[in-house]
Order: sequence, then structure tokens, then C-alpha cells
Amino acid sequence: MSRLTRGQNMYSLPFRSRISAIATLLFFVAALVAGGLTYDRQQELHQRVLDTVTWGLYQLDRSVSDLRVWVTDGDVEQSLLDYEILYGRAAMLDEGQTRRFLEESEGNLDWSREVGSEVQALEPIIMSIATGDQTLEGETQRALIAALDRLQVTTRSMLLKHNEYVAQLRSRDTRELMRLYVVVLLCIVLIMVAGTILVMALIREGRAHTLKAELLEAQSRALRGAAQRAESANRAKTDFMAIMSHEMRTPLSGVMGMADLLKDEQLSEEGRQHIEGLEASAVGLRMVISDILDYTRIESGLLDIEKSPFSLKNLLDQLALGYRTQPDGRVQFLMRQAPSLPENVEGDRYRLRQVLMNLLNNAFKFTEQGFVMLRVCRAEASRISFVVYDTGCGIADQDLGLIFQPFIQRDTTLAWRHEGTGLGLAISRSLVKAMGGDLRVDSQPGSGSRFWFEIPLPVSNREEVVEPPSPGDGLALPDPHHVLVVEDNSLNRDLVAAMLSRLGQSCELVANGEQALDALAERDFDLVLMDLQMPVMDGLETARRWRQQEHQWLEEGRLAQPLPLVAVTANVLPHHRKVSFEAGMDDLISKPFTRRELRTILQRYPSRLYASLSTGLEQGEALRSQDITDPAEGGARVVTTAHNAAVGDSLVVQEDLLACHAGSEPVDDMAGKLDSEVLAESTVKELCSVMSPAALERMVLGYLARFPARLERMYAAIEVDDREALEQETEELRSASAVMGCRAVEQAAMELADQLAERDLQGLRARVKDIELQGARTGNAWRDLEVLRHHH
Repeated sequence: MSRLTRGQNMYSLPFRSRISAIATLLFFVAALVAGGLTYDRQQELHQRVLDTVTWGLYQLDRSVSDLRVWVTDGDVEQSLLDYEILYGRAAMLDEGQTRRFLEESEGNLDWSREVGSEVQALEPIIMSIATGDQTLEGETQRALIAALDRLQVTTRSMLLKHNEYVAQLRSRDTRELMRLYVVVLLCIVLIMVAGTILVMALIREGRAHTLKAELLEAQSRALRGAAQRAESANRAKTDFMAIMSHEMRTPLSGVMGMADLLKDEQLSEEGRQHIEGLEASAVGLRMVISDILDYTRIESGLLDIEKSPFSLKNLLDQLALGYRTQPDGRVQFLMRQAPSLPENVEGDRYRLRQVLMNLLNNAFKFTEQGFVMLRVCRAEASRISFVVYDTGCGIADQDLGLIFQPFIQRDTTLAWRHEGTGLGLAISRSLVKAMGGDLRVDSQPGSGSRFWFEIPLPVSNREEVVEPPSPGDGLALPDPHHVLVVEDNSLNRDLVAAMLSRLGQSCELVANGEQALDALAERDFDLVLMDLQMPVMDGLETARRWRQQEHQWLEEGRLAQPLPLVAVTANVLPHHRKVSFEAGMDDLISKPFTRRELRTILQRYPSRLYASLSTGLEQGEALRSQDITDPAEGGARVVTTAHNAAVGDSLVVQEDLLACHAGSEPVDDMAGKLDSEVLAESTVKELCSVMSPAALERMVLGYLARFPARLERMYAAIEVDDREALEQETEELRSASAVMGCRAVEQAAMELADQLAERDLQGLRARVKDIELQGARTGNAWRDLEVLRHHH
């Protein structure tokens, strides 16, 4: 600190000290003044009470005297009036402050009662005079005068006694006031002494305070800098995790998706094992990434716990199914559910499932033989208890406090042996605390461990509880959709397209938001899968612009309902979900995702174009005249069915989907060429009317090109008697053939589906052979229509 600064601080000390001392003295003086005013006010109130009582007694005595005068004069009317006044004033002696004051003075209360009795004793005589039963003359008059004389003596004695008591009170108050003056003077002296001491202390304190203030200011600057650096580091960490999440999940999405698709190909047993190993490794890597991201959310305070109704029984049954079907039979899984468990509860289904899976996975990981058991029961009215037992290696007492710390494995040899990041239990404890419970553990080395927690899961009174699809629900294909895929990564574009194709869907592919807006303005879609991070225009801006345009079209009646937008992103932090929904997204699917997750999204949003295609197949020419408007006539282009025709096995590219009447095969010239036993005339005409020749050719080629692979998978399923796989292949072929108008193949597939329950494998082979023959006829029928112009 410079000399000038130190001198300024020293110069300002006396001023601050004087201010503090003056303020202290003012406070003391204010307190004394307030006390004095309060005392003076109390005395004033007391004096007013004295005056009121004195005046009341005087008026009472005066009323007795006046009444005696009027009785003596024989004035009945005036006597009745004065009696009423006397009666009221006598009654006031027994009320309020007057009564309390009379109680304090000796004898006055007794006199007050005597006055009241004597006044009431006059009432019968007065009332008889008022009614005319008696006259104010003779004996009645003399009796009244005698009674009033006695009453006069009582009231005057009472007034004299009161005046004597008041004089005593005033004398006592004067003595007390003198004593108070002495006390006040003494307090003033003490205040001056204390003020002097206080001023000296304040001077010393001021000097010390200046030094401390300088130190605190320096520390404050250092803390502000540290806080800013910590905030910047936290933002950098969050941004880093978001970027790393995107950069890791994006290629991982390709790995998992391609492995999923390769499982459908004809592979050797060794090749299938390699694919399963690849998929298992990718799933493990995704779990590690998810654990790290969850831990980052918890550290940043971004962990959200949802409150929604779900079926507790369904959750436990689905969880148990996955562990009971594990291939390792050395460890048995048991589950015990109390009969008193509620059916539907409110809570976070997914976080609860995550915690239970973490605990069960740990139990299986460290248990080589024996059993793992999950026990669920009701602890209190709205709390559910979950306990996980295992017969594994157990945990030593000194390690129990370490297992919930992040990135710590209690035994490095076990860490290398069983893998894992050491985050599972730390995340589980944080999740349980966020849900209102506490995760605890007890264990005995060599015998096993027990993890348990209780969380509030109140009973849900809602009748409708939406449950996610169970693993067994994934065999059925969703209704056909025409999907716009907006993705800048070419590998991911092809991957999503292949997944959609395997799910019986059609799609268009674009690489950025501008191309997506162009496609949405020209053609109809059932759903949009949109990546968030893209060049030219990202997914959020694209969603905002489309929602603005869509709102205008909805008001004009050009659209019947909003188009579902689903964000596809590798960024899974809550902030990214929030901004996605704020931008206009309806849903979000995180990379990497599986076909099952993509199927769930498709099933969540019904197909609109597929419904219009079904209507078109029934109404034929009438639909074409209504739904297709020539742009040359000034109408808006409404594409309702062209794209869904590609549902079978095709991938429809954007530039090939411009349906142009000028380049299409005239529908009226097909009657002589079309084999109605093989192809459905109405469907084929519909496709030719609304699709360009190139797009239709590509669609048919895709359908025919995949036919041999389908047949091979069917024959392979029959060889191993895999009825489930055969049923899935048959349903996919039937659905694709129906949309393509391949009537003969569709009929053959339906006949095969009807015989799937039979045990005759030879009969099933014959049905597949029939499908093969009908496929050849279908290819020839399309060639006869000259759809395949460049492929013979």
C-alpha cells in the first residue's frame, strides 16, 4: 500500500469514530426520551382516569341533590327524568375504569354498591308514580325525600373519600418522579462514561478494521477471480462433454447401426459371433459414455427427476425377464414382490430402472456362483423398499466407504478382471438421493452383499398409464411412413436409410437444413428425423423456420395438422433437450440408437400418407383427380401417395421423387400389358400416376434386388426351425408386396403365414418355393410394363 493511501485511511479514522460515537449517544438519548415520553403518557392517561372518576362521583352527588329538589317541589315529570339520569350515573360506578379505580381505593367500592342498592330501592316508588298508581304527595313524597337524604350522605362521603385518595396518589407520584430524576441523572453520567470508553474502542477498532478491510478486499479479488475461473472451467467442461458426447456417439452410432444391420445378412457361425462381439463392445462403450455424462449432469446440478405415472409391476417384470434369460446359468436370478405393492405409482421410471440395473449388474459381475435376488416391498404408506442380495465375494468393512466414491475401484485386480469405470454406484446413490431416498450397503467378505434403499412412490390414481414397449413388442413392423432424413454425415444417412428400409419405410435424404426446407415445401412427409449439428443451416434453425411456415399454412388451410419433427443428436445433456423442444421439435432420439428405438419413434406418430394410399387403392381414379393438381394450372402440389409406395424395400432419393405427368407412362395404355393375376392394377396405376419413371424404376429394382436375400433367410429359418424369424420375414415381404401392388407374392406370403403354426417343414419349404416362383413372375410382369427400361 502506498504512503498516500495509508495517510488517507488514517485521516478518515477520526471522522468515522466521531460518527459512531455521536450515533451511539443519539441512540441512548433517543432511548431515554422514548422512555420519558412513555412514562409521561402513562401518567397523563392515569390522570385522565382520576379526573373521569372524580367527575363521575361529582355528577352522581349532583343528580341526587337535583332529584331531591324536584321531589320536594312535587314536579313529577322532572323527577322521573332526573331519576333516569341518577340511575344511569349510578350504573357507571360498576363499569370499566371507574370500577377498577374504586377497587383500589379503600371503602369506595362498598359505598358504590350501597349507592346502587339505594338507587334501585327507589325504583318501585318511581315506577308507581310514573304509572299513576301513586301521587307525588303526602307519605310517598316524604318517603322519597328521606331516602334521597340518606343517599345524599352516602354520595358525599364517597366523594370526600375519593378526593382524599386522589391527593394521596398525587403525593406518591411526586415522590416517585423525584426518584426517577435522580436515576435519569445517574444514567446520563454513566452514558457519558460509556460513550467515552466506546469512542476510544471505536478508534482502536477503526484502525484494525481498516487493515482487515484491505486484507478482505485483496481476498475478495482473489476469490472473484477464482470463481470466474471455476465458472469458466465448468462451462468449458460442459461444452467439452457435449462435444465429446457428439464426437463419440456419432461414430458409435454408425458402428452399432451397421452391426445391427449385418445381423440380418447371411453369415457363417463365426461371422455371427464376430458381429455379436462387436455389438456387445459397442453397447459397453455406450454405457461408459452414458455413465460419464450422467456423472457430469450430477456434478453440474443438471440432474432432472421426472414425476409421471407408470406400472411398477410391468417395470419389475421387464427387468426380471432380461436377467432370467442370461446365458450364464451358474448364477440364478430371483425376484420377490410383496403382494401389497401398488399397481401404478408416480415417479421416474427410467431413473429407477437405471439404479436397479446398476445394482443388479454389479451383483452379477462379482458373483461367480449362487444367486442374485431382488426383493421389493412396501416400507410405508407411500414408500417402496428395494433390496438387492448376492452371494458374491463381498466387501471388506474398510472398503464400504469407498465404493460410492466416483472413479474408485475397491480392488484394482477386480477392476481389470470385471472392467467398469467405477461410476455406477456413485451415480446410483446420487439418483436415489434425488428421488428422495438413500442407498446403503452391508456386506460380509466371502458371503455376499446387500444393497437397499427406500424412495417415495405414491400411488397413482390416473387410469391411463403409458408404458414403453416391452422387448417382445419389437417384432411387429410399424405402419409405413415416408420419412425425411436430414443428416450431414453420409454414413449416418445411409445407416438411417437402411434401418428405415428394414422397418418397411421409405425415406428421402438431404444433407442440411436448407435442403430440408425445400423438400418440405414441395412434398408431403409423415415424419422428419433431423440432426441438430449440420453445416449451412443447423437443425434448430431449420425447425424454427419450418414451424413459422407451417403455422401460416395451417391458418390458410393448406395443412391439416403439424408435421412431427424428431431431433437426432448425440448431445444428451438437459440443455440440449430443452433448446430442441423450444425450437419446435416434438421428440428426441439420441445417438447411437437401435432399430427397436427407431421403431418406437415410428409407432408413436401415425402415418398420414399411408392412410391416403390405402384410400387411393380403394378409390382408384377418383383419388388421382382430387389429390394431384397440375402446377401449370396454378394449383399447389399435394403429394399424398407417391412416396409411401416406396415403403417396401426402397430408398427414394430426393431429386428422383418429383412426380411429373409428362414423363410418366400413360395409365390408360396399361390395360393390355398388365398381368392382373400378378400385379394389382389400381395400385400400379396409382404409382405410375404420381411417380417419375426414374423413381418408380428404382423402387421396383430395390424390391426385386432384395428378393433373393429374403428367400435365403426364409430357407435358413426353416432349416433351424426358427418360426419367429420366418414370421418376421414373411410379414415384411407381405407388407412390401402389398404397397408395391405385387398381388401374387402378397397372396403367397399370406398362405405361408397361415401355415406357420404347422410342424410340416416340407410344406413350409413348398410355400417358400411358391413365393420364389411368384417373384419371378412379378419381375417379368414389371418388365412387360416397360417400367424397367434399362434393366432386362
